[in-house]
Amino acid sequence: MNTRINLLIQGSDSRYLTPEERQEVIDYTSGFVERLAVVAQIEENEEAAVRFCIDNTRKRYPNFDKYHTTAWAKAFRDVQLTTRYMAQAMLLDEIGILEEKLLFWLRTILAGLNFTPEFNRDTYTYLKQGFRQSLPPDIFAKFEPFMNRTIEIMSDFPMPATPAV
Repeated sequence: MNTRINLLIQGSDSRYLTPEERQEVIDYTSGFVERLAVVAQIEENEEAAVRFCIDNTRKRYPNFDKYHTTAWAKAFRDVQLTTRYMAQAMLLDEIGILEEKLLFWLRTILAGLNFTPEFNRDTYTYLKQGFRQSLPPDIFAKFEPFMNRTIEIMSDFPMPATPAV
């Protein structure tokens, strides 16, 4: 559940919600069915978007697999996982879930493997392009802020001394 709504309901112990609080809950829940439909579209187009991402990243970084065992299979897995967390965060209308549950952790792991900020930025930009091509514009617009935040966080770390991409 959205953190704000969860806190609002927990904070209303022994009292009724105020009219403003009720409206906030209504506004959140009334968009839930629409967000579920967006997630269904994302799921339906995930394979094509992730494949587009990996294919284009592979062209841009042809030596990547020389540095990492099963590099492209792991990259596919990581991008797919990131897509699913972005979709979950969009469904819950809570970008913080995406950041806390995945992005900061994954960024740390990839930085430790000597990935570069540019490699991550390019990878997730290709994912965004893949979804832009495969989703209807109105659906893409609802998902785009979560992709933008992913690109921002995943490319915000220092350049490694010895890049491995």
